[in-house]
Amino acid sequence: MDLGLRVLSYLIAGVLVYGLLGWLGDHYFGTRFLLPIGIVAGAAFGAYVIIRRFGRIDDAAPATGAKDRSNQGTVTGHTQKAEKGER
Repeated sequence: MDLGLRVLSYLIAGVLVYGLLGWLGDHYFGTRFLLPIGIVAGAAFGAYVIIRRFGRIDDAAPATGAKDRSNQGTVTGHTQKAEKGER
């Protein structure tokens, strides 16, 4: 849940920050096109930051003492019947 909230906050922050910069630019220069450009650029930059920070797989996790959960993938006969819809 924490990772999802961080990803969402990067995306929202990018839109808000660059949207604010676009609005300030529109207000200062008297234009009307910088706000939408700022919002789109903020969404793109937020997606870029998300991919850069969270897009790669951390191969060092098993070496740092993470729990080995490879044995939790076993399926019992009862679970197989439930998945097929049998009783």
